Amino acid sequence: MAFNRSIIPLLGAPGARLTGTKLKENLTNVEIQFNSLSRLMEEFQPDGIFFMMDLTVEAEALGLEIGFPEDGNPYVKEHPIKGRDELASVENSWSGVSGRMRIFTEVTDKMARKLPGMKGSYVIGPLSLAGELIGVTDLCMKLIEEPDFAESVIDFCTRIVGEYSRALIGHGADVIAVLEPTAVLLSKRQFKRFALPYFEKLRSELSNPLIYHICGDTEHIVEPMGASGAYGLSLDSMVDLKDAAERIPEDVFLIGNIDPVKVFLQSNGEEVERETANLLEKMKDVPNFILSSGCDIPLETPPENIAAFFRACRNFRP
Repeated sequence: MAFNRSIIPLLGAPGARLTGTKLKENLTNVEIQFNSLSRLMEEFQPDGIFFMMDLTVEAEALGLEIGFPEDGNPYVKEHPIKGRDELASVENSWSGVSGRMRIFTEVTDKMARKLPGMKGSYVIGPLSLAGELIGVTDLCMKLIEEPDFAESVIDFCTRIVGEYSRALIGHGADVIAVLEPTAVLLSKRQFKRFALPYFEKLRSELSNPLIYHICGDTEHIVEPMGASGAYGLSLDSMVDLKDAAERIPEDVFLIGNIDPVKVFLQSNGEEVERETANLLEKMKDVPNFILSSGCDIPLETPPENIAAFFRACRNFRP
């Protein structure tokens, strides 16, 4: 049986190349980012689009110092929380949706009003935000040595992510993708304690559907991810999607998972078409499959490779 496939790659940064702008300009200016997203929609006509991925927005709003290259991903320069005193200080400084969060809520508003298809927004996951506050290595140690303190930080981060998510939904986001890269470092048991309950809390409190995106090899946590209440799981290229489809509920979408670097960035158009067609053939009997990239498509990805990806799907005949 053939299904009409939705095509929703994680496609934001390459829009900067279509508009001749720097990535930093897009991440700090509403009009520039919206223009880049509009060009992506015109050029490729995906069934939905997310705004540009930036994993530092929430940390910056909490007062952390950000490194901001002109054409690279921003990063957190310091990890100030060492114990409960520093946590209390950061908690007391939080004054609600602020900083560049407002850039992204305004971009969302313009997307909702002016672009077709599904409009998505990104937020960092609570565990990964805790990793930005504490440092990922130190957080992993605290999960073992001071789990109650780690949970206090993750719980605070859940509140921040929830407030930001509500603002994005209020400005018209159809769906929120929760980006939780740090969770791939956890064992299945740790995942069920330090990541899953906080995603479930967000899911229970927010009015719109959530996508759970964890990059890397998540084979060991696919089942609990599938049981999280997520609308869909966005899985990276090293995960076998056909196998994952047999391990999750049929009403949870599987989103992915063409390799963003080896295929989109480093291959030629013919190779992109072949890889995409192979995935579509593999998933042809899976109704809850949405074709996408495994993670964020890199800034320097050739537009002809992105076009080849869409062409492969639109020409596919199972």
